[in-house]
This record gives sequence, C-alpha cells and structure tokens, in this order.
Amino acid sequence: MKLTLPDIKAGYDRYLLVSVALLSGAAAAWIAISAGEARAKAQAPMQTGAKEPFAAAPAIETLKSDKAELANRKPWRESKASPFVSRVYLLKDNALIDILEAGTDLFPGIANAWILEHGLDYLDTGLPEGDPDADGFTNFEEFTAKTNPRDAASKPALWTKLRLLESKVDKLRLKFMSLPKGTLDEVAINTTTPDNPSKLSGSTQFYPRAREEVQTVHGEKEFDKKIVLLANRTSTGDEVFEATPLKFDRAEFIKQFNPATNVEEDVPVVFLLNTADGKSIRLERDKVKDSPYPLATLQDTRPGGQTTQLRSGETLTLDESSIYKLVDVSEENATIEDVASGAKHVIPKAAVPAPQATPEVAQPQ
Repeated sequence: MKLTLPDIKAGYDRYLLVSVALLSGAAAAWIAISAGEARAKAQAPMQTGAKEPFAAAPAIETLKSDKAELANRKPWRESKASPFVSRVYLLKDNALIDILEAGTDLFPGIANAWILEHGLDYLDTGLPEGDPDADGFTNFEEFTAKTNPRDAASKPALWTKLRLLESKVDKLRLKFMSLPKGTLDEVAINTTTPDNPSKLSGSTQFYPRAREEVQTVHGEKEFDKKIVLLANRTSTGDEVFEATPLKFDRAEFIKQFNPATNVEEDVPVVFLLNTADGKSIRLERDKVKDSPYPLATLQDTRPGGQTTQLRSGETLTLDESSIYKLVDVSEENATIEDVASGAKHVIPKAAVPAPQATPEVAQPQ
C-alpha cells in the first residue's frame, strides 16, 4: 500500500493528540494524589462556638512575653536617632560577654549598669578612683552614696571624707571641794593632776546655782559660767584655763548614813552634764571622780582639706550646713554628731600606708 503525504500528516496528528491526552491524564492523576496526601497531613482547625475563646497559640504567647520583657528593660543609653538599644560587649577569656548580662562587676563594688548609665569609661582601669565632676568624691564613693558622679551638686555627705588620724583619751579628774556659802547657791569644783589625785591642777572655780551668762577668768577670757574649766599651771606659774564638755547642772542634799555618828545626815552632791554624750556625772564632796576627756585629730581628706584637733564636746564646721560635734573617741574610730539633725556618725581611722620596699643598690664590680 502506498502512503501519500496527506495520509502521513493525518497519522501524525492522531499520534500527537493521543500523546497529549496521555500526558494530561498523568498530570491530573499526580495532582489528585498530591492533594490527597496534603489533606491527610493537614489538621482541621478546632471548631469553636460563637462564645468560646480560640485556643492559645504558643508562638503568639511567646512573642507577647518577649515584647513585655523588652518593654520593661531599661536601656543603658537613650538615643533619639534610633529606636534600637545598643549593647556593650567585651572580649574576655576569648569570648564576647554582654556587660549588662555578665553577672560579674567589671570593677568590684560598682554595678556595671551604673557605670553605663552615667556614661563612664568602663575601659579606664582607674575608674573607681576617678572624679569626673571634680567635687572631691571618687566614683566609688558616689556609687556607694547613690549620687551622680557627673554633677558636682550631687555628692555624698561631707562627713564621709573625715578620717581619724590620732586619738588620745586623758583623765579629767574632778573634785567637789565645798559649799563656800554653806548653801546650794554656789559650789566649788577643781581639777587634779592626771597622775596625782591629791594635787590640784590649778585654782578652784565657783559655779553658782543662779543662771548667769558668762564669767571672766582673771580678766582675760570669758566662759559660760556653767561650763567646768580645766585649770593648769605653766612652768612659769601662770594659770591657763580650758573649757571642758562638762557643764554644771545642779546641786542637792541627799540622805546618807554616817557610820561615825550612826545617824543619817544631809550630804551635798553635785551633778554635772557631759554635753558631748548627754550623760550625767555625780560628784561627792572631797572625792575625786575621773571622766574620760578624749582628744581626736580629724583629717578632711578632700583636696585642700584641713586637719583639726577636737576635744569631746567641741564642734567642727565643714560648710554652712555641715557642723559636727565630737561625741566620743577610741583607738579605732571617733563618733561625731550632726548639730542640726542630732544624727551620729562613726569616723574610721585613716588607713596606714603600706611600707615601701627599699630599692636594692647595685654593688660595683
């Protein structure tokens, strides 16, 4: 049979149609199978009623939690140019650490967040001793007092810069001598030498019951007439008077049994007030009573600060609003009282500098 060109063309068209039909059928079958598998893997959403809440999505709840945490976190530095918060990382032990999350202070005793909050140079090894606002207080002292290290008006209390350089506690030996007028209107009190209670240190002073403002001693100094004076004689025999923290309070008679007469007698006693600590001291006639009489040498460690010697009861002025009275002294510290508020503060002893090693001198060969 002889095939003509029209016959070949007609056969080719039928072959092409059959091929396209087969390919279309295969593609449809593959799509149907894939859709079935997808439906089998997919889970239908939970059906809820009109008033029933939707089930919580864990991913959404995590995002909410993270958002709340970020909102509560205080950035260490605010920037108006960008809404993003900078984080500071340092290379330590071959690893980058976040300063805020490190859990270890770069400088012991000073919080990393405080350093960053005030814009201090955390790479400066001398940061604790630094004084950016030049107010005389170090960064460490400012952090301890919770003040601003970059504002000279914001600083710790001035008394915190005081240190005790030296202390000495003498004995103030008091002796109630007599009632010069035989009544309680006037009492005679003297002081004795520290090493000999039977030897008077100077002339006897008289303290009246009536209130009088001042008394003049030998026409030279004026003192409150209630203040007990310490009298001493110089090598030339002249008397020198020093005001003590003791103040005449009152005199009274008390009943006391006298074994010599076997009867009760009216015995005079004198009460003094220690204005340094507020304690009362009782004196009986012809008996010596020792009272601590401390002396403290205090140093103001601010640049240009002064060194001052104080007896108990005396005051030290650091500025117009900082006036302190010395209350007590020991070998280790001193106690002062704020005259305005009455608050008491303990002043530590100054640290003794470590001895420096003597450099070795090379011997000539």
